[in-house]
Amino acid sequence: MAEQINALLVYWEDEIFQDLTRALKSLNVRVVRAQNCGEVSVHLKKQGATDMVFAAANLRDGGWADVLALAQQSKSYLPVIVVSRTVDVQLYLEALGRGAFDFITRPFLTSDLARILRSAIYKELVSLKQNLAAPPVA
Repeated sequence: MAEQINALLVYWEDEIFQDLTRALKSLNVRVVRAQNCGEVSVHLKKQGATDMVFAAANLRDGGWADVLALAQQSKSYLPVIVVSRTVDVQLYLEALGRGAFDFITRPFLTSDLARILRSAIYKELVSLKQNLAAPPVA
């Protein structure tokens, strides 16, 4: 039996995340919610609790860039997918330029989400393999 993927969804109040939650659960993804950057920080400190993060563009105490910074401080690779209400090319370019794994908007098609999940897990495995192959730091 395959191990279940754990996704952290970071948003305050946004009905599009209800659609995203349903779509992820249909792919057998375990979904946990954080409402602000403080909750994200606490959650990310739990070893192995999160495989990927879906972050709203705006939060009450920050936004996707703050969530991305927290994820980048993680000991292992942690993909962050920015979720926007609208197609925003400027935001898309900024998010990917700063290290976000992907950028998505509605509709959340299971085929698209499955591709994103597979790609993120593959990149995580490659990152892990590179870390294991690297010489120890003295």
